[in-house]
Amino acid sequence: MHRSNGPIAIDGVLAEAAWDRAERAGPFVRSLDGKPCTAQTVARLLWDDDNLYLAFQAEDPDISTPFTRDDEALYTSNVVEIFLNPSGDLRRYDEIELAPSNALFDASFTGRRQGMDLSWSSGARHAVHLDGTLNDSRDVDRGWTAELAIPFANLTGMPRPRPRRGDTWRFNLYRLRQGPGQPGEGQAYSPPMVGDFHALDRFATLRFDD
Repeated sequence: MHRSNGPIAIDGVLAEAAWDRAERAGPFVRSLDGKPCTAQTVARLLWDDDNLYLAFQAEDPDISTPFTRDDEALYTSNVVEIFLNPSGDLRRYDEIELAPSNALFDASFTGRRQGMDLSWSSGARHAVHLDGTLNDSRDVDRGWTAELAIPFANLTGMPRPRPRRGDTWRFNLYRLRQGPGQPGEGQAYSPPMVGDFHALDRFATLRFDD
């Protein structure tokens, strides 16, 4: 993962030159069997001294979500997600989700689905850009982009206050397509091959480079 070579405006529009050189993660595959998805999802990642930057680009012919408020059950509808395990211990990790309405859900865990702390806040700045209309099935949409800046200072199990070049973390990226008019599909960067996005042993490795 490359360092950003300039400031990133969190507006859901990936206009900065840094995004052009960012590592691509994807296209995602189906989480249960690793096969191609019904709609493509690709993520990009960057970092600087203070934040991990993440963008999801999600194809979607009918963008929808019933949720508009933070920390609602976003995972029961359409959402993109990142799971972060900075220590690499495959125990302490954080989950951050964003819906196409720009509603955010975040929680931390002390083990696989254990010790969930809903009061934990990532402090992430976030924005969504829609290439279509939200919750209007009368037209055909193209998709949506989610953009986040996640402060290192708030993450669980950080081995030091901020990462250094060459550090590696464990992580995974997901997307859920579910609800009315959606196919009921889980997508993943590193497919867990089971019906549980909290499969820590299937997390990928994130490396911090220049």
